[in-house]
Amino acid sequence: MTSPEPVVGWRIWRLTDGLLGSVVVDHLWEPGENLARCLSSGRAPCPEAPGPACQCGFWAVWSPRHSVARACPAIEPPWQVLGLIAGWGTVALHGGEGFRAERAAVRCLFSDRPWPWSPRLLTRVTAMWHRAAGRAAGFEPPPAADLLDAPRQSVLRTVAAHYAVPLLTLRHAVDHGVLGELGVPEHRIAEAARLSGTTWNGDEAGEAR
Repeated sequence: MTSPEPVVGWRIWRLTDGLLGSVVVDHLWEPGENLARCLSSGRAPCPEAPGPACQCGFWAVWSPRHSVARACPAIEPPWQVLGLIAGWGTVALHGGEGFRAERAAVRCLFSDRPWPWSPRLLTRVTAMWHRAAGRAAGFEPPPAADLLDAPRQSVLRTVAAHYAVPLLTLRHAVDHGVLGELGVPEHRIAEAARLSGTTWNGDEAGEAR
C-alpha cells in the first residue's frame, strides 16, 4: 500500500561511531528522510523496497514490548537504543507485527534500557573497576550497571543531537503526552508506560506503581 500519512512504529538500533545502525543488516541511518534499498544477498535485489517477497525496507513493530524483545544484550557493546520512527511512501503491513516502509525518519530516542545487561559484561566491568580502584576493605564498587550506563547516556545525547530528535525517558514521553503527539495509539502508550514502571490512564499522568 502507499501511505500518504506516516505510520509510526518502534525499533532497536545499535550505536556505531555516533550513528544509528540497523541490528540485522549493515546499514547506517541518516538524519531526516531515509530511502530504503534492497540489501538481499544471493539473489537479484528488489527494484524497489519494500519488495513483495522480501524482507527489505525500513522495519518497525507496533509494540514497544516486542521491540524491546529484539534487543540482544549478548552483542553489547556497541550499545543498543530503543526509538520511534515514522514510515511512509510504499508501506508493507505485516498484520499485528509491524511494517516495512520505503521511506522513514527517526522521530524519538529513549534513554531507557528495558532489557537486561549481559551477566558476562557486568562481571567484566566489576573486575576492571577492582583492578583500577583496588580492593580496600569496606570500599565497595558502584553497581556495574551504573558504571556501564553513564558512558551509554553520554553517547545517546550526542546521537540524539546529530539526528535532531528528542532523547527522553519512556516515563517522560508517557506523562507529557509526547507519544500521543507522535501518533502512538493509546493501547501502545499504556504498554510503554508498563515498560517504564508506571501506569497510564488516558489523558491522566502516569502514576508510579
